[in-house]
Amino acid sequence: MADASRIEIVSDRRRWHAPEFRARVVIASYESRRPIREVAAQYGIHPSLVFRWRREARAKAQAKGGTSFIPVMVAPAPEPPPLERRREQGTLSGQAVSLVFPDGVRLEFDTGLSADRLREIVGALRS
Repeated sequence: MADASRIEIVSDRRRWHAPEFRARVVIASYESRRPIREVAAQYGIHPSLVFRWRREARAKAQAKGGTSFIPVMVAPAPEPPPLERRREQGTLSGQAVSLVFPDGVRLEFDTGLSADRLREIVGALRS
């Protein structure tokens, strides 16, 4: 019977957020290294709103013919990979080059590698 005295008020009104607030949240979601859910909690909104506002911002930028906002973070230089160690030991002729593909695969090779051979290697990795 204790639950019978409880009253819930449900509103069908949705909260409205100013465009400046939305822009601030979108920028924070891109600049922050924290998950979207944490950024959303910081601003007191649901994570799905952040994703929606990001999608809308990209669509608006593309509609204007401009480029969309793409965050870039520069990471500190890692320990020398094996290819650079081999170059230091004098076993390679040129400089080491690293390619990092969108899926995170990293390919390191000597600049003395021919373009044809590099195409073969990349083709094998992508197949």
